[in-house]
Amino acid sequence: MTIKTLRKGYENLTMLQRLALADNAMARDDDSEARAIKAASPRVGYTHPDFWETFEKITNIRMCNLIVRLGYMMSFDFFSIRELEELNDKSVSASGKRLDNDLRMAAFLYVRTTDCWNALNDELSLQPNFDATLGTLLLSIDLFKAKDAVMRAYAFSEDEARKHIFEQTGNNSCKTAKEEIKALKEYLEIK
Repeated sequence: MTIKTLRKGYENLTMLQRLALADNAMARDDDSEARAIKAASPRVGYTHPDFWETFEKITNIRMCNLIVRLGYMMSFDFFSIRELEELNDKSVSASGKRLDNDLRMAAFLYVRTTDCWNALNDELSLQPNFDATLGTLLLSIDLFKAKDAVMRAYAFSEDEARKHIFEQTGNNSCKTAKEEIKALKEYLEIK
C-alpha cells in the first residue's frame, strides 16, 4: 500500500481517527502528512468573539501558573523533609543553613509567581476565584490555602532572594515582580 492510497482514505475516517493520525504526524514532524490529513478533513466554519485569542492565552497562563506553583510547593515539601531528616540523623553533615535557604527560595518563587499573576488578574478584572474553582475539581483548596500561608511566612523577601542568588552564583540579577508582570503582558499583547 502506498502513501497515496492511504491518503485517499483519510476522508473515510472518523474525526477522532483523523485527529489521532494528525497528532502523531505532528509529533514526528511530518508536515506533509499533517497537511494531507487536514486537507482531507471536512471544514467547520465558526466565528469567535474578539477577545477569544487573549482568553485562550489567559487560560494557558492560569494552567501553567498553577503547575509552576505546585512545583514550588513540591520543592518546598522536599526541602522540608530533607531538613527534618538532617535534624533526626546526627551522622549527616550539617547543611541545615543551605536547606533553610533552599526552603526560603522555593517559597519566594512560589509567592512571586502567585502574586504576579494575581496582580495582573486583578488589573484585568478577571475572575478572582480561579484557584478555588479549579481546586474543587483537582485538589483540596483548603490544603492549598494552608500551604500558601506557610510558604508566605517562610519566603525570602525580594532583597533577600537577590542577596542569596548573589552569594550562590555571583550574579546579582533576579527577575523582579514588575519584570514578570511585564513579560505576562507582552505574552498577552496588552499594554
